[in-house]
Amino acid sequence: MFSDQWSNIKPLPGANRLIKHLKVHGIPMALASNSPRMSIESKISYQQGWKDSFSSIIGGNEVSAAKPSPDIFLEAANRLKLEPSNCLVIEDSLPGVAAGKAAGMKVIAVPYLPKQCHLYTSADEVINSLLDLRPEKWGLSPFQDWIEGTLPLEPWHIRGSVVKGFGRGSKMLGIPTANLSTEGHTTLLSEHPSGVYFGWAGLPARGVYKMVMSIGWNPYFNNKEKTIEPWLLHEFDEDFYGKELHLVIVGYIRPEMNFPSLEKLIEKIHGDRRIAEKALELPLYLKYKDDPYLKAIGRPGTGRQGGPKTRPVRHIEDVYRATWKVLDPLS
Repeated sequence: MFSDQWSNIKPLPGANRLIKHLKVHGIPMALASNSPRMSIESKISYQQGWKDSFSSIIGGNEVSAAKPSPDIFLEAANRLKLEPSNCLVIEDSLPGVAAGKAAGMKVIAVPYLPKQCHLYTSADEVINSLLDLRPEKWGLSPFQDWIEGTLPLEPWHIRGSVVKGFGRGSKMLGIPTANLSTEGHTTLLSEHPSGVYFGWAGLPARGVYKMVMSIGWNPYFNNKEKTIEPWLLHEFDEDFYGKELHLVIVGYIRPEMNFPSLEKLIEKIHGDRRIAEKALELPLYLKYKDDPYLKAIGRPGTGRQGGPKTRPVRHIEDVYRATWKVLDPLS
């Protein structure tokens, strides 16, 4: 049973940050899901502080019709004693977006499958991940944790062999990325949203270097597979295909995006480089240059040296697919 694995469920990146932020600022929240209420409460009981953060929890068994019917959101607004027009829905599914709009609410879509963003046209805003949510756009207090154009993250690690990419980094862009093999990294790629990250890169026997990288499909080129493309911010005399590369990712810069021209893409990538180079001099990020993981030698994989890989449960009704509804104080 999936219930036996709920303790292993990981929330979407940015979910804990968002819930804490809204709670601190006194924004009433309701969680509305098509799952039975008992199931919802069991799932979120493993997420510290979640249950106490929601003023109301509504399950699909408590309303006459599930999403895309607006019933569940209208019931949430009623329990919060708010007008539907004063509510903001954050949803990852098409039925959920349809339900929120039918209820007369503003809706932010965070598509469960990012390559389907074009299907969410009825949403008021579509964002790549919760890391990209800007509460101030909706009359809410802004996050205060962005530093020099970067969002600090709990560091995560990945290592693997450097492989030949699409042959466009150096030739088309003048940017020699060291593409990392995605073999064995299916879970990691599903855990972390596409976007531009930065941190430190270790080449055993060579050194540790500043690094900025993209994870995703590179919309300008419309890749068919999600890739990991780090750019080591150092001039090398030779390539290092086949060498093991160790990465410690410490922060986030921006979501993936498309560009009207190759020149605009190149300009943005160099902007990312400047942001990463400057940020990595800050003590907050500089301290990770000494992470032992960067100099470890071992079998390619994720996680810390010597530690087991953690494989979180993935299921269509997992807690990270929860929906939040909050008051828009501008109304």
